[in-house]
Amino acid sequence: MKCRAETYLPSTVVSLFQAVNITRTLTLLLRKLGLSLLALALALSQIAFSVAQAQTISDDIDFDPPVIDHESLVSGVSGEIQVFSALVVDDRGLERVTLYYRSTTGQEYQQVPMQRLSATDNYTASVDSAVDQKKIEYYIEALDSGGNRVLKGFPFFPLVRGLEAPRQVPVAEQAVTPPPAEAKSNNALYIVLGVLAVGLIVGLAGGSSDNGGGGGGVPPDDNTVPLTINVSPP
Repeated sequence: MKCRAETYLPSTVVSLFQAVNITRTLTLLLRKLGLSLLALALALSQIAFSVAQAQTISDDIDFDPPVIDHESLVSGVSGEIQVFSALVVDDRGLERVTLYYRSTTGQEYQQVPMQRLSATDNYTASVDSAVDQKKIEYYIEALDSGGNRVLKGFPFFPLVRGLEAPRQVPVAEQAVTPPPAEAKSNNALYIVLGVLAVGLIVGLAGGSSDNGGGGGGVPPDDNTVPLTINVSPP
């Protein structure tokens, strides 16, 4: 028969060991928590730095494209110079504004720079058109100093201005030009002078016939007096 010897520790010693174990555990936990808090603080500081740096970069880079305000004309007259205008604005500054146009669908676009009117945000360009041309397809491109590009209309879906044939002016009938007022007044003066001359001649002829009849001389004729009036043109 074997006997097992058992060792009994006082309760005070046991409590001391338990306290040490608890303290060690708490120390490990606090150390881990401290490391976690430090890592969190470092992460937050890195995020704040990144946000500040991104804000600085965003202030230096232009992300906003230009704005084009264009009212398209749906019709024009063929054979005349076609004028295209647009209001183009940008917060940083424009590099260029260009008009792309063609006369036939499927044709390659031609380009012409749009010129800025002084002290305004209006840009214009002029394009010649043929007499038999039916339309102009076009779009407008604006590029700012930051490289941002915007279009009004698209190459595959352009704006269209239809062209009508010029109106045929009918030949006006030649109107009879009335004589000037001076010519009318001269003609009236000549007529009055003619009437006065006729009256004077008739009076003289009557007096001559009376004198001839009383004296027994040459018998009077039929009182017919030839009269010629020349009216010169004014």
